[in-house]
Amino acid sequence: MSKILTPDNKDITLVVGDVHCGPGQNLRRADWLGWAIRDIKPTRVVFIGDFLTLDSLSGWDKDKRKKMEGRRYAKDIDSGKEFLTRMYAAMQEHGYEVEDWPDFILTEGNHEDRLWRYLDKDPSFSDHVDYRKDLGLNDLGWRVVNYKEDFRHKGVCFTHIPITAAGRPISRKDICGAALDTYGVPVVFGHTHRLANAQLHRKGTAHLQEALNVGCYFEHIDEYAQGSQTNYWRGLVVLDHYQTGRFGFRTIPMGELRKLYNGRTT
Repeated sequence: MSKILTPDNKDITLVVGDVHCGPGQNLRRADWLGWAIRDIKPTRVVFIGDFLTLDSLSGWDKDKRKKMEGRRYAKDIDSGKEFLTRMYAAMQEHGYEVEDWPDFILTEGNHEDRLWRYLDKDPSFSDHVDYRKDLGLNDLGWRVVNYKEDFRHKGVCFTHIPITAAGRPISRKDICGAALDTYGVPVVFGHTHRLANAQLHRKGTAHLQEALNVGCYFEHIDEYAQGSQTNYWRGLVVLDHYQTGRFGFRTIPMGELRKLYNGRTT
């Protein structure tokens, strides 16, 4: 087993970048994630948002009838449910008891927010459609944090994408620098599908504050990105919370997961 999968610290957060589940995908990465959780045994697992793509509710494509043909909310949900089923099945191997499992947190992304934006415009189904209920997250005991809000642990903020005072996602080439300018605390986020890190020593503070962009956790290339130089970083990130406001981190590239786990079956 790779040493990167066996941290010594007892306060461990496994961060899963944007998963972008959708119909027709090869979901072997769900198996890999379950086995990684079993091997790492983190204290918590934070899905950083955009777990679902929800292309059936795409505001960009809603007027493109050909592109929207065949897209269904139920198919989006079925993909997410299959991912979770496979992840949990892999976790249950080799005596990893349920009572020892980590806490699960989802910080909603802009793709989960597609549903809430849709229901704002047409509230007819607001009492009947809820991806959290439809995926079974409530029954599974997950904590779900609203888009543009954050989950905090030991002085570290986890959010899908930092939000400016104007209510918009941060956006500039130095994305981690922008995150540090926006937040007064260490921040971990997703959204860009890239891996980046920056530190800032603020006046009056005893140590560096850190921003970490955690990449993504999918293998495919979305249609809108076909043919482009995406520079995506794919994998998992393990945080060691060794001190309040401080963390070390280790990356597990998708290629390492593939090498470790490909060929196994749940």
